Amino acid sequence: MPYVQFEKIQIGPVTIYVWGLFLVLGLLFVLFYSLKRSKSLGTDPNLIIDASLWLLIGMIIGARLGYVLEYLNYYFLNPIEILKVWQGGLTFHGGLIGLLTAGIIFARVKKISLETFFKTADIIALSAPLGIAIARIGCSLINDHQGVQTLLPWAIIWPDGVMRHPVAEYLILANIAIFLILYFSKPQKTGQTFFFFLFLYSVMRFFLDFTRSADPLYFSLSTAQWLSLSIILGIIIKKLIKRSFYPAPS
Repeated sequence: MPYVQFEKIQIGPVTIYVWGLFLVLGLLFVLFYSLKRSKSLGTDPNLIIDASLWLLIGMIIGARLGYVLEYLNYYFLNPIEILKVWQGGLTFHGGLIGLLTAGIIFARVKKISLETFFKTADIIALSAPLGIAIARIGCSLINDHQGVQTLLPWAIIWPDGVMRHPVAEYLILANIAIFLILYFSKPQKTGQTFFFFLFLYSVMRFFLDFTRSADPLYFSLSTAQWLSLSIILGIIIKKLIKRSFYPAPS
């Protein structure tokens, strides 16, 4: 595949950053699809509307902070660059931590029950993979994920002539696949869609990160891989404990 780097659109004096544009489109999709799902499931869509600003602020702060911490040496020397979120540089796991923190604070302030919290989390979790896929189109267009070298026929030929894995395209397709799995799954309990999404995304991210070459490594794994592995193990342990102490009725 040819190398593409389409970073911004200039309309007169207005500069639109492509990555930021697709991030906004992805977030809008999550919001409107979640509202549609909440209505069809008989839950209060106003709860999602009320929580959306809290969740957005928490997600952006967490995602940006996660990225800054990963490249702390650079941002220590260039602190003003921390504010340039529209140019790219967010992490999924940082965003997840920020999102959950904001969600918990919102639930406490509004006195929302645990059942309602996880019902809302299920609705948002179903739309999240497609929202992420849309945002990743921006990553693809600016080519900000350098893949490891490969001779596969669908490799991207970079300007230096090196053939590399198309990481952003892998992430787009993987998130579409996660959405389809979640959409056709039949959760039996509140919260299952949310935890299933976290599990699937973490498994996907753990393996796909082996195709990325620019991320800092710690004991041969990236930060995202270590965090993904922690989520996978946490969900498995949670499942095992639940089965041990709360066995299904025979």
